[in-house]
Amino acid sequence: MFLLRNGLPPWIVKFVLLLVSITSLLFILDLDKLPKISEYSQEYLAIQSGYSSGLSNDLKHLLESDEKKEKYFLLIAIPTMPSHFTQRAAIRATWRNVSRWSALRQEEEHFKRIKVMFLFGRTQFGETSEEFQEELRNNDDMYIIDGLQEGRLVLKYKVLWALKQSLSFDYDYFIKTDDDIFVNLPLMTMSLMTSPRQRFYTGSCMHVYGGFGGYPHWRYCSGGGYVLSRDVVIEIHKLPEQVHQVKFRPEDAYTGWLVNRLNTLTEYKVKVFTQGLLKVGPYKCGPFTHHWFYHHVRSGKMETFFQNIDRNVYMECTDS
Repeated sequence: MFLLRNGLPPWIVKFVLLLVSITSLLFILDLDKLPKISEYSQEYLAIQSGYSSGLSNDLKHLLESDEKKEKYFLLIAIPTMPSHFTQRAAIRATWRNVSRWSALRQEEEHFKRIKVMFLFGRTQFGETSEEFQEELRNNDDMYIIDGLQEGRLVLKYKVLWALKQSLSFDYDYFIKTDDDIFVNLPLMTMSLMTSPRQRFYTGSCMHVYGGFGGYPHWRYCSGGGYVLSRDVVIEIHKLPEQVHQVKFRPEDAYTGWLVNRLNTLTEYKVKVFTQGLLKVGPYKCGPFTHHWFYHHVRSGKMETFFQNIDRNVYMECTDS
């Protein structure tokens, strides 16, 4: 042995070997030493009231008979609030309306099949308003999560729920975005048509989180818009329950954490494709049509965005 050949006392050699063994064990079981959710936090109360944060339950049931499930190219999850009526209406009228996009009219039908899920928690008054009830009656894209109290602190649990429920459908890509994001649907669709269908995670993935409280560092994609292939969603379901019992709140960093756990704890390795897909205003010369997602676009601006991008899907906007 190298340590013995270099004249170190046997007790030092044994100590070093023990230290290496303990370090390796902690690396393998690092989930157990991470900060857990406080029993008094809003997240904990939401879970105990009937909502389970874990994704591993009922996986077999969710994956049964994929051939009988509704088939889509893209499944798009959008956390929202009951009061955001105008944002949802603008999305449905503009970028979500596949038939309006001139650049998609000649594409195969499969690539035009888009499923949108607007995600809500329970509120004391919001979902009981007549306006909200009418919206529920007139649309099939609204999902209220039982046992999850509405609020920004539970955003990551909305996304967890969407990841799990998404497997009730057959699709190629899971996409998470927000209700103040305009999506360049033709450009994103055409780009994904030639992208990997497996082990795929992409977006504006230049962000780093962690390095405190026992957490390692990891990269993640901005919550304004990121993409996971369906197989990655399935593998996330298989992670142990304690993966989901973490203390930090940012939803996008949390999704990056789940992908990091796949790459660290399992043999299923996911490629993180870092692309500048998210554009944040101000939009001084109009929409930049080489991006997939445009942040902070309010309902009153979405129609203008749609018309400008639809006319020049492949043209970049340059300052004059």
